[in-house]
Amino acid sequence: MKPILRKASYELDTSFRVKVDKRPFFDGQWYYHPEVELIVIRKSCGMLCVGDRIDRYNVGDVLVLGSCLPHLFKSDPEYFAGTADHGVEAIVIHFKEDFWGRDFLALPELKAVRKLLETAKRGLRVQGKTRAEITRRVEYTVDARGACRIELLLGMLELIAGSPEVEPLSSLGFILPEAIRNSERLNQIYNYTFHNFQNEITVEEVAKAAHISRTYFCRYFKTWSGKTYWQFLLEVRIGYACRLLVEDKLTVSEICYRCGFNNLSNFNRHFKTIMHTTPLAFQRKYLEVAPVATHLSGDTVDHYRRFPL
Repeated sequence: MKPILRKASYELDTSFRVKVDKRPFFDGQWYYHPEVELIVIRKSCGMLCVGDRIDRYNVGDVLVLGSCLPHLFKSDPEYFAGTADHGVEAIVIHFKEDFWGRDFLALPELKAVRKLLETAKRGLRVQGKTRAEITRRVEYTVDARGACRIELLLGMLELIAGSPEVEPLSSLGFILPEAIRNSERLNQIYNYTFHNFQNEITVEEVAKAAHISRTYFCRYFKTWSGKTYWQFLLEVRIGYACRLLVEDKLTVSEICYRCGFNNLSNFNRHFKTIMHTTPLAFQRKYLEVAPVATHLSGDTVDHYRRFPL
């Protein structure tokens, strides 16, 4: 199931898009786009898929979806049946990471925002008091014009970047980011893992890549990440397996070996431990969620695809 590339349309004389999106339902198409997306759900509830995360979305949710992150929103059945009151509604902000110029984000004052945009490639759910404040500012942004609009967006990103009330959605293994900037040494460990997780990996090899001893490596990694290296490696492998299952091009057995597992039973056991379901059940659930409602006419479906979330 390959996600569909969609690009946001912009109004004249604007550098990023702010739209109040109203429609009968969210259609469940699997999308990605080069723009970062900040979305506030005003009305609607249903199924949310972000990377390898399958979850619910509800009224009031605030999400940040990074550049090129596959995602979908599918409204609950009553919206397709026309029995839900007044359809669905969301405020969506789309912006490219470099819309304010290539050098702007390189400023030292924006280090936290840079890190946020990298982390957002996993998808983020904003909660608590931060969610309430971001919702208030997003509502204000709808009618804002001029430099105030840019100031509001930057302020929201800075607020989210500094908040502890933010939950990553997709796993590291699904996205395989180019860099994770917790520290130079940790970055070396992550980069080595992302380049070699499909093969057998020993602690000695990873420690050598980070230029530290085996004993210190285990203690260092647990201190920084809050988990053992083997837990992390499993999450990367299972996350990548989810990505391959969603693409629906390989058998479960082929995916097992493609992700660095040496036998199918181990793969199934670890997958169920981390994802709380079997590989086949995970894949079936994704494929059931993703298709567009087939009872609609082609013109109606095309109309609601013009401005995808």
